[in-house]
Amino acid sequence: MFIQHKQLEYLNVPAEKVTHLHSASSGVQLAFAEYPPQLCQAYLLQISGGNKVLIVVAFYLTDNQCSICFVPEFGEVSSADAEETYEEGYSFVESMGFDLTETDFHLLSAKKKKSYWTALPICQPPKKQEPDAPVFAEITVQDIEKLRLCSLKSLGRFFASM
Repeated sequence: MFIQHKQLEYLNVPAEKVTHLHSASSGVQLAFAEYPPQLCQAYLLQISGGNKVLIVVAFYLTDNQCSICFVPEFGEVSSADAEETYEEGYSFVESMGFDLTETDFHLLSAKKKKSYWTALPICQPPKKQEPDAPVFAEITVQDIEKLRLCSLKSLGRFFASM
């Protein structure tokens, strides 16, 4: 079972630690808690360090320009259990409507891995959202008086037409 890792906002991991990488061939409309429904991209990756492996499912929210990451409930696994956990991650991503494809990341040269990895949106810090512009401009007392007079005239014409 995969659970959301709320502190993990993006993947700041060296490319050489990523041993497997699958990505979704197209986006899917999803709604995560605290975010409006939007088009998302999905990634499944295996990060190796020593004899431990961490499987990460990362979703990139296109409108909010941020990532949401999920990890196995029990965290890192041994190298022997990595394949089974990776398959669980694969099923998790596909159950949300994505079609994952192999990127052949593990076959790239070290230089190409680094440039490919750093270009992925899940490796970028989240963009700070600009506050929404106010819906209404500042209204003066004169504007309110003009609206009141216009409404009274309209109301008078309405009653006269009855």
